[in-house]
Amino acid sequence: MHTKVKSFILIAALFSLLTSLNGQSPQKGRASTNAVSLQGKWYLQAVLPSDTSAGRVPEIIFDINQNGFSGNTGCNTMRGKVRITDSSIVFDDQIETTKMHCVGYNEEAFLKNLVRCDGYKIRNGMLILMVSGNESSRWSRQIIKPKKTLKA
Repeated sequence: MHTKVKSFILIAALFSLLTSLNGQSPQKGRASTNAVSLQGKWYLQAVLPSDTSAGRVPEIIFDINQNGFSGNTGCNTMRGKVRITDSSIVFDDQIETTKMHCVGYNEEAFLKNLVRCDGYKIRNGMLILMVSGNESSRWSRQIIKPKKTLKA
């Protein structure tokens, strides 16, 4: 009987140890290394003049520890929740925004594009948001003005 008690205690100790190690795994409650690189502020790389409103460049600020983001759409401020792994990104569709009206800017399309995103990659310091493997938008750590094209 003494051997059975020792075996039980040993099995219980092993179970307890494995359970505590599992609770400390890097994937539980911690962002991946690649996701951590998203932390901070990013600016949209405008392709068309209509990508900005009244001269404001859209920006997004990731808070990886809170699984959230904030920033501006180019018109209104925004904030919401986001889930990020090493290669996927999912913006919650309940994005909160202020309600200013900006003439000539399609904010609804901007927000829909964020919600459609399902992946990302970082290449040469640029954040590339993806939808079904296709590039949706590019973001950088600095504001980069679009290149002006020459008119013929």
